[in-house]
Amino acid sequence: MNIPPVRHRRPAPRYRLVNTTRFIAVLLVFFLAITAIIIAGATANNNNNNNNDNVEEPSDESSVVVTPVATPTPEPTPAIEIPEGKTMEPVLVVVDAGHGGRDPGTISPYDDTFFEKDVVLDIAKRVEKYLKDKGINAMLTRDGDYHFNDSIDKDLLERADIANRNNASLFVSIHVNAYDLKFKGAAAVNGMEVYYLNKDTVYTDFTDERYAEIVANKIIEFTGIKFNGIKSRGLSVLRNTHMPAILVETAYITNKEDHARLKSNDFRDKTAKGIVDGIELVLDEIGAFEHQGELYVFKEAGE
Repeated sequence: MNIPPVRHRRPAPRYRLVNTTRFIAVLLVFFLAITAIIIAGATANNNNNNNNDNVEEPSDESSVVVTPVATPTPEPTPAIEIPEGKTMEPVLVVVDAGHGGRDPGTISPYDDTFFEKDVVLDIAKRVEKYLKDKGINAMLTRDGDYHFNDSIDKDLLERADIANRNNASLFVSIHVNAYDLKFKGAAAVNGMEVYYLNKDTVYTDFTDERYAEIVANKIIEFTGIKFNGIKSRGLSVLRNTHMPAILVETAYITNKEDHARLKSNDFRDKTAKGIVDGIELVLDEIGAFEHQGELYVFKEAGE
């Protein structure tokens, strides 16, 4: 019997490196890639940690210390040195519209509905407004069609008392003049006059006459009306006021040219502006000054 020879199976062939150099290069690239990934991850982690370190953790409000801000001390207002024998008083101009109510004043001979009381109230209101526009405190003795007393003497005295009670700095009374047409040539009389009465001095070296002169010149400058001069007269409102006072006779209602002026809005306005500009010059001359936003004057102290 023939026994077949025993054949031994060859073991399966194992992998072998064909190119050792290429294999080593691949391994190096692999390890370099792994290393780069590890380094990048570590860097990112450090950055996150740093960012977290920069974020302020909320703190308990009770532990917050607030530094108080010091309030600046305001500068003290400089004290006013009042000269010896003087008093310091706020400026006030009292503007008096003559007549009113039952007392019409002069009446037009050309229009029986045209009265002095209405004309002068209109001018007085304009004077008050323009003074206030300039920052000069002013008030009217009357702001409507009324009188203070049926007695003319007492009515006039009340006007002066209003100025005295309010410690006025200056007083101006506004009127319309007239001439008795029974007299020959009366209708030709026209123009403006300003009356004054020198009293005890309230402001050093300043007189009522000077007050009248300044205001008269300004009215002429504004209106161009004929000027009949300043005149001293012991009229009630001039005699009984305790401050410089004047009475302005704006024009003659009995003269046709002046009558037209008195009816004119332009003339009334210019007369008011002349009075106001005159008063402004007077205040400058008597030394009015501003203190804490208000005008003041020094007056002679009474005994």
